[in-house]
Amino acid sequence: MGKTLRNKTLYQDRDWLYDKYVNEKLSTVEIARIYRDEESRWCDPNTISRWLKKHDIPMRTLAEAQQNRHAVATELTPIQRKRAAR
Repeated sequence: MGKTLRNKTLYQDRDWLYDKYVNEKLSTVEIARIYRDEESRWCDPNTISRWLKKHDIPMRTLAEAQQNRHAVATELTPIQRKRAAR
């Protein structure tokens, strides 16, 4: 296997990405925003989508995504609570 000169980014870590997308039910936009906040580096939501596919993490359907967006306020994720507090 070849050597790499780059360090692994958060979204390249399958466990981290799985936790954010599946367990916390964050959108690709929210995950990209978390990455930008934590790493102070740009990340596009399409990059997150590409890594979800590379890690074989099933993408949500449009209906599932909309359902998550309209979840009850008590089920807000940490990033959603942070945004609501602004």
